[in-house]
Amino acid sequence: MVFMPAPLPPAYTFGRRLREARIARGMNQAALGAVLGLEEQNSAAPRISRYERGDRMPDNESMAKLAEALELPVAYFHAASDIMAEAILVLSQLPPAKQEELLRHMREFAGASEKASFAVSKAKK
Repeated sequence: MVFMPAPLPPAYTFGRRLREARIARGMNQAALGAVLGLEEQNSAAPRISRYERGDRMPDNESMAKLAEALELPVAYFHAASDIMAEAILVLSQLPPAKQEELLRHMREFAGASEKASFAVSKAKK
């Protein structure tokens, strides 16, 4: 069986995760907006506010900048559920060897064969 990637979360889910991450880092909206090159208070804070309310989604380049500033993987914001988002965070904090070890355990736990991970291994090459 081939698993299709989950659709992107609704904008409000992205916004909630962005807000929680920003607050956890002790940043205000203007400071996070400055990461996008929005230096003026009049444009920086409102832009981030629109993202956090779910009114707008950032483009890919802005998403990457936000994730880098918040020290989070971009995939965290795209996860289909909060459990998947947390799993992404945990996995991203491990060194590569531990990531591979955990992935093997997850496959075993799920009863997945090596064929089930075909798409992932092909993407690495």
